[in-house]
Formats: sequence, structure tokens, C-alpha cells
Amino acid sequence: MPSLPDIATLRLCSSLATSAFAAVFLVLWAGRRDETHWPCWAAGAAAYAAILAGFAASTHPLVTALLFAALGITGTLILAGVQLFEGRRGAPAWLWGLGLAPGLAYALPLAGLGLDIGEAAAWPCRLLATLLIAINTAVVGGILLFGRAAVPSRGRRIAGVAQLGYLPSYAAGLAFEAIGLGSLELAALLPMLSDQLLLGLLNLGLLAMPGERAQARLRLLAERDPLTGAVNRAGLAAGMPGAPPAGTAVVLIDVDHFKALNDGHGHAAGDAVLKALVSLVTVRLPSPRDLVVRLGGDEFAVVLRGTTLPEALALAERVRIAPREMPGSPAWTVSLGVALSRPDDRTLADTMARADDALYRAKATGRDRAA
Repeated sequence: MPSLPDIATLRLCSSLATSAFAAVFLVLWAGRRDETHWPCWAAGAAAYAAILAGFAASTHPLVTALLFAALGITGTLILAGVQLFEGRRGAPAWLWGLGLAPGLAYALPLAGLGLDIGEAAAWPCRLLATLLIAINTAVVGGILLFGRAAVPSRGRRIAGVAQLGYLPSYAAGLAFEAIGLGSLELAALLPMLSDQLLLGLLNLGLLAMPGERAQARLRLLAERDPLTGAVNRAGLAAGMPGAPPAGTAVVLIDVDHFKALNDGHGHAAGDAVLKALVSLVTVRLPSPRDLVVRLGGDEFAVVLRGTTLPEALALAERVRIAPREMPGSPAWTVSLGVALSRPDDRTLADTMARADDALYRAKATGRDRAA
């Protein structure tokens, strides 16, 4: 029957792996000094490698207490880096205190008993410190996995799952020790075994977060009009694929005599009108699921979900009169065409075609109206 590897070998493997990740974090930080999450994650990884070496090299009670405190802080550093990455202030003060708690739990009883006590008298302190490490791991993992993220991130969730993945090994080691089926070595061995899988998973999750953010920014650039912030045609195709569901309405909007406005007041004024139009429409949307789309030039579409034709016409009328409430800008009006989806519409383009016919009628009958 194969035997388990010894704890010294496992510590060495974990130390080498986490040192490599620390180096990667530092190299990435060297290229982007303004991104303060990199040094946090590098410090956490490097500290973990040093802690493992410390546990292997020293048995002095004060050193052990410092190592337990540092081990708790590594989880806080991970979370602090995630918070900084998301534009927040870092880990809260209570979490730093929770990180230090394992070291205090080990050191304070020894201070009363004396530092020269034997291992038999010290083991309850080690047991309590290990339990607090497990609690700290659970808190950090829970916040990463279930806490409210500034930006949804699979990398963050992966890191949270990796943190929580240590809990069964902590629980098993502590339970075996409590009922006399193992030793404190076993309580340390099981997390080291978990390390071989979870350490890489944790750090790869952290490394994935900046890539996800960059991908989200590229998607935003690809699906948004840079001038007005409205969704563009690509964003509309991504947001409304296939046949429109029942209760989908399209309101097409066209700025009346936009070329004359540009020629008479300049392109800066024209751009200001387009941005103002999107702003006016956005604040009047009945639901956050509704879309404002720039189709091109001065033509826009509003896609309403779960509505009726009278409700869509009422919104169109509110949008039509909104420019009159804007002081200090050239006078401008809009024409609007409204259509509701039908069961036989195969794509949103079918609904938009009927809205376009309605927009043509609005223009043909005098503009500055909704049809």
C-alpha cells in the first residue's frame, strides 16, 4: 500500500510553488506600479513560503506564535488585494485582527504557563491556533465566493472555492486529533496535501481576474457607442438574439433636421444633442433591462421589454417633449416611430421594420411627433 509523502516534502513543494506565484505577481506589478493588488498578492504568496520554511526550521514558542499570526494574515492579504483590485479600500480592520488571532491564541496561554513547557502542554494552544486558521480561511473564502463583488468575476469565485477547499482537511485533522486517532502532525499534513491542488487553483483564480476585467472592457468598447454611451448594433445583437419575446416594443428616434443643426451650430453642438438625447431617454426607461441603441448617425432605437403598445407610445411622447425642457442649447426636436412585436416576428429586425414605417409617417406628417 503506498505511503503518504512526509510533511517536509509537501512543505517544500508548496513553498516552491507559492514562491513562483509571488515572483509572477511581482513581475506583473513591475509593469503596472499603479495596480496595488499585485504587491498584496505577492506579499501573501511570499509570506506563505517563508511561513512554511519557518515551521520546518524552528520550534521556539514565540517563533511558532509569530508564524501562526503570519499564516492568518496571508488570507487577509489575498482579500485585501481583491478589494484593491475592485477599487475599494482593502480588507477591513476586523479581518486583520482575525488574521492575527491564531498567533495570539497560541502565545497568550504560553505567556502564563511559561515558554519552557513541553509539547504535551503546548498542544492545546496549537490546536486552538489551527482552529482559528480554519475559521479565518472560511471567512476569507466565504467573502470571495459569496460576498458582493464590484464586478462579477469567475476568477474571484475560483479563489473563494480554493480557500474553502482547505476546510475539510482542517476539520478532519482536528477531529482525528480531538478523538485521539491522529497527531498534530496529521493536522498539518492534511492541509499540506490539499495545498498541492488548491494552492495553484487559488493563485490562478487571482491571475484570471485582471484578464476578465480586460475582456469586459473590450466587450464594452465593442458593444457601446463611444460618443453617447448607448448600446450599438453589436450590443443589440448580443442583448436581443433570436425572436423578440412577447411584450417587446421598439421606439425608433430620429433627430429632426440634424444636418442643418450641425451646419448651423457646428459638430460639437450636434454631438451635445446626441448625448443629451441618450441621457433624456435613459432616465425615462421604465426598466433597467430596456436598451437605448445608437443605430447610426442621429438615429436611435429604444427596446422595451414586457410592455404594451399604449405604454410604449406614452414613453415616446415623454421623450418627444423632453428636449423642450433643456435650456441653453439649440432648439431641436425628434420624430418617433413605435411598434410592438408580433408572434410571427422571427427577429427584432421585423419589429424594427414596422417601427421604421411608423417613423417615416411621423416625418411625413410634419415631424416632432410620435406615430
